[in-house]
Amino acid sequence: MVVAELQTKVEKYESRAGSCEAKAKEATDKAQQAFYEGLAGYYASLATDFRKILEKRTA
Repeated sequence: MVVAELQTKVEKYESRAGSCEAKAKEATDKAQQAFYEGLAGYYASLATDFRKILEKRTA
C-alpha cells in the first residue's frame, strides 16, 4: 500500500511540473514565466525525491 501511495505522489508531482512548464511557455510576463519555471522545478524535485524513496522501498 505504501508503494502505491508513493507512486501516486510521483505521478501527481510530475503532472504538476508539466502543467507549470506549459504555463511558463504561455506566459507573456517575464515575472510570471519565472514563477512558473521555479514552481515546475520545485514539483520536479519533489517527484525525484519521491521516486528515490520509492526505489529504496522496492529494493
